[in-house]
Amino acid sequence: MDNLTKTTLLIILLLVFNPLSAKEIPVDSVDSYLNALHSLVKNKDNFKEDFLDIEFLLHKNEHAKGKEKVLTLLSLYTAYIYESAEMANNYNNQAMALSEKLAYNEGVLKAKYNRAYFLFVLGDFGESMKMVLEIQKLVGATTYPEIYADISTLRSYIYSERGEYDRALETGLRLLDSAEKSKNDYLLMKANSAISHYYLRIENYSKSLNYCLKGLHYILKLKKTQYIYPKIDEIARMTAKLNDPKGALKIYAFFLEIEKKLPPAGSYILASVHSNMANIYMSIGENEKALTHISKALEINFENNYLFRIPRALTVQAELYLQTNDTIQAISNYEKSIEAAENIDAFDVVKRNSYVLGQLYEKTNQPSKSDDYKSLYKAINDSLFTNEKEQKIIILETKRKIKEVLQNKKILELENKAQKAQFRGIIIVLILLFIISTISIYSYLKVRKKNRLLLLRTIDLAEIQLRMSEKISGFQNMETQWSVERKSADIPKTQPRIDNDIKNIILTKLVKLEKENFFLDPNCNLHQLSEQLKTNPKYLSQVINQEKKSNFNNYINELRINYLLPKLLKDIEFRNSKLSYIAFSLGYNNLNTFNAAFKKRLGILPSNFINELNNAFEIKSKSPAHPSYKLKKIG
Repeated sequence: MDNLTKTTLLIILLLVFNPLSAKEIPVDSVDSYLNALHSLVKNKDNFKEDFLDIEFLLHKNEHAKGKEKVLTLLSLYTAYIYESAEMANNYNNQAMALSEKLAYNEGVLKAKYNRAYFLFVLGDFGESMKMVLEIQKLVGATTYPEIYADISTLRSYIYSERGEYDRALETGLRLLDSAEKSKNDYLLMKANSAISHYYLRIENYSKSLNYCLKGLHYILKLKKTQYIYPKIDEIARMTAKLNDPKGALKIYAFFLEIEKKLPPAGSYILASVHSNMANIYMSIGENEKALTHISKALEINFENNYLFRIPRALTVQAELYLQTNDTIQAISNYEKSIEAAENIDAFDVVKRNSYVLGQLYEKTNQPSKSDDYKSLYKAINDSLFTNEKEQKIIILETKRKIKEVLQNKKILELENKAQKAQFRGIIIVLILLFIISTISIYSYLKVRKKNRLLLLRTIDLAEIQLRMSEKISGFQNMETQWSVERKSADIPKTQPRIDNDIKNIILTKLVKLEKENFFLDPNCNLHQLSEQLKTNPKYLSQVINQEKKSNFNNYINELRINYLLPKLLKDIEFRNSKLSYIAFSLGYNNLNTFNAAFKKRLGILPSNFINELNNAFEIKSKSPAHPSYKLKKIG
């Protein structure tokens, strides 16, 4: 298979099996996104407002008025949200009051969203959702697109945390649909974040990372730097879940590096970081480090009343105790995590941990408690519910399963349409490639055939030269004398003349040396040859220029190549020797000089010539004999 065919096949395979057709971002791209983050942070002084530089914002707030002041106060809220809840709420309340005074409706809605988000951070999903639903009545994808995106994303977050995965996915996909139709970068950023969070909660970490990185693309584009810390944390977490704990630790090392250049990440983010790092260290058996990190995470969560984070942190600690064979502490933590999850309606935590407790109590010979938790788990899944909470769980789980089926069907239909369209595109590309390849192959074969004919002609001429040199060697002196007389007559009048007797003597001696193959001496040069001929270099150079129609170097190279061609034709062993040996045998001190001289003489490199020569002899040996050459009589 020639190179052209291989290249064509490779292009086709790349088109058919293009990894991007699966709409998955390769893991290698994580590094490229982190590098982009690093570059952005490196230039933070050029984007003080984007990086929520507090000194810059405080100074701006002192002089700002009207709507500009509202937006500055809202930026200060964002700057403090993960650092100081009190300061953040203070600035948000000021923005709310000023917006109401100015009848600045967008400012009022943004401040209300901030309150809803703060309630979500504290784990008060019910109150947060109430505010979200109120705001949602007043915004739309076209009227207030950014607020619409914020509210939709928060709704999806709350649904995910409650275990209402169908609503979470539906909300995220609806937002993504609006984003793609409007091509609004902010909506695309938020939609990808919502869907990433959904897949994270259902433990599809590959898709979660995929959407996370897509969202990060728009974060970088819009310079929404408040999301840098959370996104690095999410990427590290999902990298660990995809069985790359060392890669995850490297990402957290990057997190610490970034934190040196930016304001601190804040307690809310650090609680998540410590919890995730505990999971990573636990997965590689470094339990002491894991215990240190999960203890720190729980301390931050309880100190700041992050109800949202407590159940999951307690679960991590329970898993750690279980790994260190401390079953009693593990059971205690699982029970605490269920109690904390029930307080915020985190149904997925209740469901999973009740199943684990049922198994643990069975192993510790406590059948009564084991039955209780097994019953709870079964009630959540398929039994008739006995109280309002169980009813809610059953309904949500059933709706989630039904919605997943419908959503998967819808996704499959969309994928089928996309695949058909892609297939048509591939067919068109393949047809074009076939046409181009056919033309290219035809052109290549045509040129190759032409080159082969030229080469065969060169070989034939070399054969003729060999036969002629053998048949007329006896007439060489006569030809030389005739050549001297003929060439003497052609000497340009403008060129200095030398005595004919001297010239004939030099030429005769030169012809004699040619027969002795003087040119094969690697030390052969003008001065050495002139001493050998007992003449001066000036006369010798003039004779070669006038009689050989060439300078000394070209004259020597031509003698060497003319000597080589018959030898290549006659001597198979010599022909298949190493090129360096052939070059040295001709008097060349290096291969490059030999290659250059040969190509200048025949227009082809010696290696290619020898290959084609071997092929030509093979072809001739298989084909009918060519008629022998009939040489014309000379003179």
